[in-house]
Amino acid sequence: MLAGEEDTRLLADVLRWQGSVFRDRGRTSEAEPLYLQSLDMAERLGYDEGIGHALNCLASLAQRRGDINRAASLVTDALVVAERCGDQRLMGMLQQNLGMFADIRGNPAAALAHYRVSLRIFEATNDSQLVCWILNNLGVLLLKENDYDEARKCFERAIEISRSRGDLMSEGILEENRAELELIHGKNDEAFVAISRAQDVAEQRHDDLRRAAALKLRGAYQRLVGRPDEAIDTLRQALTLSAMGEDALLGAEVLYQFGLALEAAGQQQAAREVWNTALDAFERIAARQWVGRVRQRLSAGGTGRYL
Repeated sequence: MLAGEEDTRLLADVLRWQGSVFRDRGRTSEAEPLYLQSLDMAERLGYDEGIGHALNCLASLAQRRGDINRAASLVTDALVVAERCGDQRLMGMLQQNLGMFADIRGNPAAALAHYRVSLRIFEATNDSQLVCWILNNLGVLLLKENDYDEARKCFERAIEISRSRGDLMSEGILEENRAELELIHGKNDEAFVAISRAQDVAEQRHDDLRRAAALKLRGAYQRLVGRPDEAIDTLRQALTLSAMGEDALLGAEVLYQFGLALEAAGQQQAAREVWNTALDAFERIAARQWVGRVRQRLSAGGTGRYL
């Protein structure tokens, strides 16, 4: 309806929102031109909020593709705009993203500091959607730091919020992370329930990236319960879907699990080749914790655990 009209702030927003529909269903390449159109229009109109949000959205694509330096640069530019126009919600989202970048780079203290700033902003404005997102990110960080009880509390609180809002995307991602927690704890039955729910949500939303993430977890589950050949087939599907969505970190994580499945099936040399490919991918995106984990795996061999 707006396409035939002159440039307006509303049209800049709608272009960006449409880009996010594509992004949130794993269609990265289709999202990018819409974000660029939105940014260009917002700049022509002098629409600071639109500029800041478009920069943040472009940063999310850069992060997905593994270009963390570009993502951080775009977020820094967006912070300047957000402060200029006083957009508190945007500032909270940007602090959250800076936390995610710090987490990927293996700096948990910096990640926690950014998340706390973001959480204060969202709680002060009663923004339940973004409180849910931050609790998820905090849970992931705590999981990496082996603080399982606190991670579980974050996930459970966030799942409750997502269900009360009917927010399927958040619920699916939270179920993925809860499944990972259960797999690490060796609670395979509980993990299976969470994985199944995550897959159901991904199917309902036609989201190939979340399908890939759920398949990654299903492959890990199949390996851990003694079905490595099934795991190999499942993880091959996950690799295809993650590549289509251009998610560099997820693709590297799937490769790591694929190597574990090959090792469990007695294919030691193939497993090492896959882990070396995964190591290159993790190094490209400066995912330091993962780099260390894969190097340890290559030097020490398998343990049968989730990670």
